[in-house]
Amino acid sequence: MTVNKAVKRSLCAGIVLALLTTLVALASVRADVVCSVSAALTISDVSAVRISHNHATVYWSTDGKATSQAFYDTVSHDSIADYTYYTSERKALVEKHKVTLKKLSPSTTYFYRVKSTVGAAEFVSGEYIFTTLPSPKRWRGWLTILFPEYLLPFYLSWLWQQATSQLVS
Repeated sequence: MTVNKAVKRSLCAGIVLALLTTLVALASVRADVVCSVSAALTISDVSAVRISHNHATVYWSTDGKATSQAFYDTVSHDSIADYTYYTSERKALVEKHKVTLKKLSPSTTYFYRVKSTVGAAEFVSGEYIFTTLPSPKRWRGWLTILFPEYLLPFYLSWLWQQATSQLVS
């Protein structure tokens, strides 16, 4: 074999080795990226607040930025796929989440779960419960029966007299 052929073979072998080394390095970097993306996201501080007779606001936190969505129903479910109602997914990536559940029925118990998504990975909370308030019309009806509108001024006047007479004596 001539020196020229030996140099060419050595050069080719070096190039192939460099390419393989680069591919292995890239593959290990890619594996690291996949591992960090698929790390678990923690959902915490789930709560339903501002509950009225027909809506409620659900808040929760995640330990990384993710999307926001809630699933709810009047019966308990093991899977989010079984819930009858759900909010549209809010695509903004946040750590503090807020969704509003609308068109709820008065005096009704609701079961709910929240979901946050990072890339293709979905993270779902356990199930939580809240009960909506009675309809304001129902309260107004009872107040009207107990204190008819034409008697209310007299009743308030009588209450005021009772309270002030207790203070004087």
